[in-house]
Amino acid sequence: MKNSYLSIALVLITTGCSSYDFEQNISAVNGNSEVVFAGEVIAAKDIDEQNALKERAKTLLENQIGEAEAVELMLTKSPAFQKLLFNNLREGSLAAQTGRIPNPAFAFERMVKGSETEYGRFLTFGLLDLASLPSRQKSSKIAVEIATVNLESEIFSSIMEVRFAWLDAVAAEQRFSIAEDTFVALSASAEMAKRMKQTGNMTTSDRIRQQLLYSEATIALAKAKQTKITKRERLIRLIGLNDDEADTFSLPESLPDVPETPALMEEITRNFENRFDVTLARLDYELALARTGVENVSSYTDIEIGLRNDRINDDGSISNKKGYEIEIQIPLFDWGNLQRDAMQAEVLSKQQNYKQVLLSAVSDIRSAYNAYRTSFDIAQHYQNQIIPMHETLLEEATYNYNGMIIGVFELLEAGREKSLAETNGIEANHNLLVSELNLKNVALGKPANVETGAISATKIKKKKGH
Repeated sequence: MKNSYLSIALVLITTGCSSYDFEQNISAVNGNSEVVFAGEVIAAKDIDEQNALKERAKTLLENQIGEAEAVELMLTKSPAFQKLLFNNLREGSLAAQTGRIPNPAFAFERMVKGSETEYGRFLTFGLLDLASLPSRQKSSKIAVEIATVNLESEIFSSIMEVRFAWLDAVAAEQRFSIAEDTFVALSASAEMAKRMKQTGNMTTSDRIRQQLLYSEATIALAKAKQTKITKRERLIRLIGLNDDEADTFSLPESLPDVPETPALMEEITRNFENRFDVTLARLDYELALARTGVENVSSYTDIEIGLRNDRINDDGSISNKKGYEIEIQIPLFDWGNLQRDAMQAEVLSKQQNYKQVLLSAVSDIRSAYNAYRTSFDIAQHYQNQIIPMHETLLEEATYNYNGMIIGVFELLEAGREKSLAETNGIEANHNLLVSELNLKNVALGKPANVETGAISATKIKKKKGH
């Protein structure tokens, strides 16, 4: 009996181990610069790590927050990001758990009949649990891979979200600055026009036209201010700043200039075959295949085996009884055909999904790169052509006004058109940077979380008895 127990224990120890190396996965993600744009991913499990992150955030907030600093701040400050990490640890741990053998059940009984006392000991376990262990460990391994890819995908998604928000916030700041300058200039001209009208040096028509320009500038400033606040607050929320930190939070005055040459598709999409969505779709399909073998058997029956050792004491006469029992579920009413049909349909569905993701991937890249090149051409045209021409027109209008060739309204109109061109130029530059970031996003794959639904022994076990 002891040898039987030892044999079972040896099987449990040598074949029932599975784990999820969360720290190693974090380290691997930190080593991938295409995913971690700046800073370092740290899952702050204890107070010392949390304090270290707070000190790093405090140092970053002492300076202007660029794109890289915004990402690093999110990695150190955001509770939502820490929640994401620990959710993945849970996901990976549960995925690894499905590859382990359930603990056997031990029962002890004492029965008394007259002078006879009987002690019974039972050790029971599911035979299918042992038989299906290789298949369950295979599915568990795939589920752990899915959790690993999900971790990288979710970190990448969080970082990209902050980068998009940073671009939006800086562009809003820049548009607000131009709207404010335009408002100040038209406010001064409105006061001057009022005095000129009072002295009879401006017609009513010109005065109304000037007032309309001022009113439009007032509305534009209000809208720009609201957009600035909205975009800034969204970035603050993503980073995870409190009220005091939000007050000292400063952004650059303008977006980076448009580069002279566009990026080549090959430079951005060199690791295209490792897209997250393609990898996850493949693993999801492989997991469905791995689960089919286990669930196909369990859909028919379930088998439980138990070892028994009884000790009988009858007025000092001691005897032992040893044996075993096997319990088999008889598929009398349900042969499991519907369950097997559902499993087969799931496998086919996952297979077709994998094919569709592969087909869509190339199209996504073409579309994203075309949008990037179009945005680049438009932004470059604004920077090199449209804005310089409006600057020249304003200079000419200033000369003509000083020479009394044109009136004040024509001068104001030239200034207003230049401001509109600058605002449109900012929008074009912003669209370029967003489309470039989106191209990088598409190159790695739109983050898509896949369920790590590995088959576990508890899912295939039925209610057991002796």
